[in-house]
Amino acid sequence: MYKSLVVLILLAPAALFGQMLGDPHSVYEIATENNLFVGIRAAGMAGAQIAAAEDGAALWYNPALLTRIHRVELAGALSYQRFFNQTTYNLNPPVIGDEAQTNNTRFNSFWAVFPVPTDRGGLSLAFSANRIKNFDRIFRFESETGWWNNPYAAGDGYGGGENDIGGLWAYSFGGGIEISRNASVGLSLDLLDGGDEYTQMLDSISGLYTYSDRFNLDDSYTGVTGKVGLAFSAGPNFHLGTVVKFPTEITIKQVYDERLEINGEVDRYYGTGRYKYVMPFSFGAGAAYYFNQFLLAADINYTDFTQIEYKSGLNRVSANEDVKRYYRDILGISIGAEYSFPEQGLTIRGGYNHDPIPFKYYSIDRDPNTFTGGFSYLVDRTLKIDLAVNFSRWTTGDPDFNNGISTREKYWTRRFYLGVSYRY
Repeated sequence: MYKSLVVLILLAPAALFGQMLGDPHSVYEIATENNLFVGIRAAGMAGAQIAAAEDGAALWYNPALLTRIHRVELAGALSYQRFFNQTTYNLNPPVIGDEAQTNNTRFNSFWAVFPVPTDRGGLSLAFSANRIKNFDRIFRFESETGWWNNPYAAGDGYGGGENDIGGLWAYSFGGGIEISRNASVGLSLDLLDGGDEYTQMLDSISGLYTYSDRFNLDDSYTGVTGKVGLAFSAGPNFHLGTVVKFPTEITIKQVYDERLEINGEVDRYYGTGRYKYVMPFSFGAGAAYYFNQFLLAADINYTDFTQIEYKSGLNRVSANEDVKRYYRDILGISIGAEYSFPEQGLTIRGGYNHDPIPFKYYSIDRDPNTFTGGFSYLVDRTLKIDLAVNFSRWTTGDPDFNNGISTREKYWTRRFYLGVSYRY
């Protein structure tokens, strides 16, 4: 998958401008997908938290649920990811590339929740820092299986790939307040910050002709959004929630460099750039049912990504028309369950998440599906340890990856989460 490139080219090949206008890749935004679960409990329940959140993750999923927290809470978490890719390059016959893998360990989240004493009802304020988007990934292709691992020994052929390292963080501030015995409302402000170090590689050998290209693009992200949530208890066992996420404005600053070597002669190119776009409103709803020690929760989230609007950096008219052509609206689904063993201080969790890719230009054989599991253990009255594991898989393809040749790209991930929370 190619990155959006909006740079002031300094000594750049004219061919690079082909990616500026009329190219679907020029409006592909990595931040429209690659969502992460916020909080270890949510990671174990596949993100089904709009009506079920009971910890500081409520600030992200539905700030109205912060009123459920009656003691000061501090929590933090780490995540470990294994990301895999295997690409079929549709030559005649097709070439199935070697499996590629990248591993990453990241700080994942921190939050603090502070209940505020009131004469009537409940009020809680919170701050959190959460990694909400994961940009760490790998992609490889080759003209014959194994060529990329040792190109000069393999002889004539070609291969390459892409590496992404980075993510997007949300620094959130907000609170929730009870407005009646059975209802609460909440509001949050989310400041976004992050980056993506992207590398694109291509090597080719044909007889005495050698070609090697290394393209690096560093994107720095800043942005702002927010949300308003509502929670309602329809009885002691049944709870409902809804949340509206406001439009998300994202500004990207880019620094670009390229090293091109042809038959031993090297050229270097550099550039910088900046552009801005806005993602549309997003709407979510959830329900949670409690039966003794068992909890079942389900959420849906709807976003119409055809409403993405470029504000600067690209030809706005052309880019916004391309958005309507190459994006789609999506409906995400989360289903989670939890069972508690109070005497043992143990809670086990599981879930399923369906998180469609909005960029429909990439032929999507299988949208990302994630199966989750996890547990928590109450060490004592104030300290709890949480663990979760996620298994995700999806398949996409580029219909015109290289001169009319298409690809079929299989991706799968394994993520492991470890967190600690303290309440007093």
